[in-house]
Amino acid sequence: MNFRHVARILAGFVAFFSVVQLVPLALALREESAEAVSSQQGFFAGIVTGAAVAAVLFALGRRARGELFRRETLLIAGVAWLAAGVIGAVPFFGSGLLRDPADALFESVSGLTTCGGTVLGCAGNPAPEATPPSLLLWRAMLQWLGGIGIVLAFVALMPSMGRAGKNLLMAESVGVSSEGYQPRIRTRAHGIALVYVGLTALCAVALVFFGGMSWFDAICHAFTCLATGGFSTRTNVALFDSLGVEIVLTTFMFIGGCSFTVMAGVARDGWTGLRGMLRSGEFRIYTLFTAGAILLVGIDLMRRGAGLGAALRESSFNVVSMLSCCGYATADFHVWPPLSLIVIVTCSMVGGCSGSAAGGLKQVRLLVCLKLLGHTVRRFVQPNLVERIKLDEEVLQASTLSTVLSVVLLWMLTILLGSMVLALDQRLSFVGCISASASMLGGCGPALAAVHPDMLLQPLPTLGVGVDVVGPNIGPFGGYGDLSNLSKLAMCLQMVLGRLELLPILALFAPRFWQR
Repeated sequence: MNFRHVARILAGFVAFFSVVQLVPLALALREESAEAVSSQQGFFAGIVTGAAVAAVLFALGRRARGELFRRETLLIAGVAWLAAGVIGAVPFFGSGLLRDPADALFESVSGLTTCGGTVLGCAGNPAPEATPPSLLLWRAMLQWLGGIGIVLAFVALMPSMGRAGKNLLMAESVGVSSEGYQPRIRTRAHGIALVYVGLTALCAVALVFFGGMSWFDAICHAFTCLATGGFSTRTNVALFDSLGVEIVLTTFMFIGGCSFTVMAGVARDGWTGLRGMLRSGEFRIYTLFTAGAILLVGIDLMRRGAGLGAALRESSFNVVSMLSCCGYATADFHVWPPLSLIVIVTCSMVGGCSGSAAGGLKQVRLLVCLKLLGHTVRRFVQPNLVERIKLDEEVLQASTLSTVLSVVLLWMLTILLGSMVLALDQRLSFVGCISASASMLGGCGPALAAVHPDMLLQPLPTLGVGVDVVGPNIGPFGGYGDLSNLSKLAMCLQMVLGRLELLPILALFAPRFWQR
């Protein structure tokens, strides 16, 4: 293990992460000082802390020699995400916004992993509306940087990683395409970054001109929408009371759940790339899944008494939000009918496309599992059948199928183990433990809490109106601040595991990983 080279690469990453804090600091210097919260102090503390850590790492790695191989790359990925979460938490804690270090760490890790779970507005913490704009911008920047953090930070900004960077770039594209047809790794990373930046700018402009948002709100929401993160400058998006805002966000949440790798190919190849995207199995199942989920929830809400327009508005926004694992909400779906809740939970677990900023298992794994299931049934009917499983005319190797099934199994096991840890907080219900664990691992944000049965017999609440729940409110209009610190730390680990697709982090705990 080349620890010196690892330290040098991490020094560059930490330094970059400290420098970007100058952007919200510039805004903080223009804000009026408050007695309880000093955003300027928080960002100064964050920059100084990051600079000190970067200096120590650089000193340890200044005489680095040799190349980076797969083991070093995986170690960089795991340590960098954990270190970034700690450094990103310093402005929240140092400013006095979040006085509990566990709350500050949770908010930072949730932002970087684009999970979107928050501690603001609960446990005595101020609501987003009462948070200084500079700290709201920092929350949004955390999610925007984390949206393509692996691609951008570990490949585009660190060319010295060489071949090892390709392994990280392909981590979320298992079985999707042949590596032989991929462009040069640096060109590919730059293409993804350009598409990401361009779509973010387009979303911000659309929110201003079609949604009537201020430029500050539009920029913050564009950052968190394309990253499918879900941090908002309001407690919920319905408080903007704008159909235009909801339409724009729904559109770009859906786009954020598409593969940025494929969209970069569309930008490079034009109509040829667009036809390839429309013909890809993953994009088609993602589109059909979205349409089917919206239809099911819309019909279910109409059966509960909602009008056609209201049902379509609520189902489309909240279904796309949960399917892309963004986590925005305009309705407190705790009191939605059971069928709608099942669809919502399914959406949050499946997630978006591989190579996107969305969380969840990814649509490509669902597609591979469905193809494997169909193959198994056909082999059971015809034992002598000789058939190869294909995805977009590409034969899936046995190793690819094994990896997909292993990730799915690990996903379920991690949700189960995480829910056991959360169950130590006895205020959470069974559903709350399971849904919170799945939400953290899938990077979705909102979870489900128990409500009184009588509330299920009442009419559906209007947009933006929350409902009373039993125990901590970890739903779309609540937060995780009331949970124990142990629960928050366990959730932070789950968020990082989910963001890095489990295997890179779990590999660090394998004895063979550290052997020569």
